[in-house]
Amino acid sequence: MAIMEKNALENPTKERVKTSLSFLGEKLELYENQGRRILMTSSFQTQSVPLLHLISRHFPGVEVLFIDTGFLFAETYAFKNQLERQMGLNIKVLESERTYAAQKDSRGLFLYASDTDKCCRINKVIPLNNYLKPGDVWISGVRRDQTPWRSEMESEETDSRGITRLHPMLDWTARDIYRYINHFGLPKHPLENKGFDSIGCVPCTHPCDLEGDRGGRWLGSNKTECGLHTENR
Repeated sequence: MAIMEKNALENPTKERVKTSLSFLGEKLELYENQGRRILMTSSFQTQSVPLLHLISRHFPGVEVLFIDTGFLFAETYAFKNQLERQMGLNIKVLESERTYAAQKDSRGLFLYASDTDKCCRINKVIPLNNYLKPGDVWISGVRRDQTPWRSEMESEETDSRGITRLHPMLDWTARDIYRYINHFGLPKHPLENKGFDSIGCVPCTHPCDLEGDRGGRWLGSNKTECGLHTENR
């Protein structure tokens, strides 16, 4: 499907696009020359679309990692397939080695109902940890305006394993995300119109009108992070 550009992007979104592309261009050239493997993770929700689009247009060789927990919405799988076709993304799917039967507690409850931290670690953190290697360069679309934890992040960090983390969207806002999407006529996750602002796994994601675009995740708890961006830092 052709992507139609409309009127010029408004500032400050236009400046943030330029800053993100300049940052990525400089860092990826440096790390490619060092022979380092460059990867990107994406949850394939609406918030993910601008970075996926920028990567597909300007850095198409970057491998995009999709962590399939097995508990995602059918709409997320369909949206991932749509963006893969539309943008020509180079996607690698990561999955847990544990079967569903091995993800229950002593009472027979799935871990998502009794220990969400353990469930996230088994299905998201460990599969990614097993794929990443020291020296890798990991791009993600985290933003400071999403959670208190993310507000303290830097645009480039090196974690305890020697993995370089790049956060080119850190200073973008939710408004920038939608301005960019609307400018390029890009699609949005189909569940967004049903009140889902942030979309993860089915058992732990709810439509929500709370402030912040992650308000519907792990509703009723203080949890805001799955562990991908907090472990090993």
